[in-house]
Amino acid sequence: RGTADDIARAIASGAAVLDLRPAADFAAGHIPGTLNVPLNKSFSTWAGWLVKYDQPFHLIANEADVARAVRELAMIGLDHAAAWYALDVVAEWKASGKPLGTVAKTDAASVAPRIAMGEVTVLDVRNRTEYEAGHLPGSLHIPVGHLTARLAEIPRDKPIIVQCQAGARSAIATSVLQKLGVTNATDLIGGFAAWEQGGHPVEREGATAGV
Repeated sequence: RGTADDIARAIASGAAVLDLRPAADFAAGHIPGTLNVPLNKSFSTWAGWLVKYDQPFHLIANEADVARAVRELAMIGLDHAAAWYALDVVAEWKASGKPLGTVAKTDAASVAPRIAMGEVTVLDVRNRTEYEAGHLPGSLHIPVGHLTARLAEIPRDKPIIVQCQAGARSAIATSVLQKLGVTNATDLIGGFAAWEQGGHPVEREGATAGV
């Protein structure tokens, strides 16, 4: 079990530090440079995308969840567990005078006018078939697992709205972007589903459809 100083050294070394808390907890306050991969049924899938197989990884979680996470990661060949940190390491980090990171969030109604005016870049992190079935107008499509490799494709001249189908993947993606130094990314609450349900315009195969 490590300390805030240990985690600072791990992040500085470039190690993968996975924060297993729910997305809402991570958004409210997290240690900068950590990746949010909630411990749910998709945990090993996203960890497999985001952690290199020869790379030591660190985990922020309670003790019971660490044991489960290590088992699940070992099953996909990620077995270089270096250290774990209890959930109170986040509070310890803040108490030591270091700032916490947060994740800005917005909803479809709030951001729709800015999208219509071209004031923001919409980044769709879903898979190809989801994107082709319908997406926000003018959105840039890069699946969450490819963000690191395709970072140069993301414009930096406007605020970035990160969006998936319902909000789970965009939360992970926003943490990836923050780790990569993208500081102007905002997570779209409810993702494409909320956008479509709100009656906002959707592009499908080159055509714009009203909903």
